[in-house]
Amino acid sequence: MHSARHNKIVSRVGRSHDCRRPESAFGHRRSAGVLVILAITLPMLVGIAGLVLDTSILFAAQRNLQSASDAAATAAAMTIYQGGSVADATAIATTAVQNDNSLPDATVAVNIPPTSGPYAGNAGYVQVVATRKASTFFIQVLGGSSAQTIETSSTAGAQSSTAAGVVCLLDPNPPGITVDLAPVAPLALTLPPILGGLQVLGLGQLQVNGAILDNNQWGGVDQNGNPAGTTPAPPYAASCTPLVSLTSVAAQNIRVVGGVDNPHNFGSITPGQPSPLRCNALPVPDPFGSVPAPTTAADSKNVVATNYGGVSVVGLPLLPAKVLNPGVYDWIEIVSGDVVFNPGVYIIRNVNPVTQIALNVIAGTVTANGVTFYITNTTNYSPASGAPDNSDGNAVPPAGAPNLFPSVVLASLLGSNYSGLNDSSSPFNGLLIYQRRIDRRPIVLADETLILGGALSGSVYSKYGQAIFAANGTFTLQFVTGSLLCLNALQCKLTPAAQPLPPAMDVYLVQ
Repeated sequence: MHSARHNKIVSRVGRSHDCRRPESAFGHRRSAGVLVILAITLPMLVGIAGLVLDTSILFAAQRNLQSASDAAATAAAMTIYQGGSVADATAIATTAVQNDNSLPDATVAVNIPPTSGPYAGNAGYVQVVATRKASTFFIQVLGGSSAQTIETSSTAGAQSSTAAGVVCLLDPNPPGITVDLAPVAPLALTLPPILGGLQVLGLGQLQVNGAILDNNQWGGVDQNGNPAGTTPAPPYAASCTPLVSLTSVAAQNIRVVGGVDNPHNFGSITPGQPSPLRCNALPVPDPFGSVPAPTTAADSKNVVATNYGGVSVVGLPLLPAKVLNPGVYDWIEIVSGDVVFNPGVYIIRNVNPVTQIALNVIAGTVTANGVTFYITNTTNYSPASGAPDNSDGNAVPPAGAPNLFPSVVLASLLGSNYSGLNDSSSPFNGLLIYQRRIDRRPIVLADETLILGGALSGSVYSKYGQAIFAANGTFTLQFVTGSLLCLNALQCKLTPAAQPLPPAMDVYLVQ
């Protein structure tokens, strides 16, 4: 009985042992299948991983090159906007990509104007095309090259960022000078040294129906009250000295390279609009920088070489008006009487030996419509060649004497009328006063509607001179001067002339 039980146990064990053998064989076969599948798919998986890695490398290289070409296009466009040449822009763009972005192997092409895209053919934009080789590790396994070529294209250009200019102040760092008006009896005073690019003094508000563009880099605060310009302390790039609470400046845009004395003094000409003040801005170029010195060759219709010497007019009531014609004068002084200036260009190249003023209108009734007064400190100025003024270029004049007599004093009273040259074919069209660029002498304009004021219109251009405007009323008058001192009696409003000044431009990356 015991033997039979033992045999059953052995038999069960044996059957149990026999049942495990087929499972072991199946496991071996499954392992072998996995190995086969792994052997087949592993290269594919490695290849996919390699492609992902290579693609990531190419994307990173493309992104870096795109950032570099974006920076290069912006820098090149800024160079062109500031008057640089194509060669200058190309050099700056190449440096931006190869050096500044550490891509020395990149090739840089600069197209001015762009050759493709929505700005193709537009000379105001710059296109930078950058190419380079990016090394990969796995693409060549699939038959590709280990060095893949990547290319990027960026386009940038200057676009308007303000309204048309009405006041454009060009001198970034004007010298401290004293303006001596003592020789002019009705305006006998000595003004202190200038305090900035734009100064507004008096009893009212200066309103500008356009943009104020101030290149002065002196200090102050910005629109948020933070330090701006060279230092937060005076002198300021723009300032108001209010005597009553309404004394301020209002414009569509107020763009200052430096800072202002108090941002609350500067507001929008449209009530309820946010502040138009922007400080720490880029400077604007001279809008009249390409206007030549007046010569008979530049404008044979309006420039005359006839020399009239010095002219003083002392007229009496009821007498016929004194008529002056375009030509070359040593000085012009009007004390009284009626005077008519025929249209054209008046070149004034010296000063009255008594008053030391080139163009001096003390009183009288003056009609000067369609005229340009060209003021130069060159006593031997040639209306035939423009020498020596035509060689001034972009030269910066010396700081000048600490005490300067004005070159021009126009008291536009008693119903006088002045307007700039009206000839669209002339390079001097719209200019009322044009002073030699390196002449720092002040220009004084006075017009008070309260005492039979007249009319002033056109553009006053003196790149490094200071304009002193003592007025109240509305004037179609533009200033492109080194600096501006506005003495307000009540409210003074400036509106764009027939030829508005260009707006400020900023460089934008557009593609």
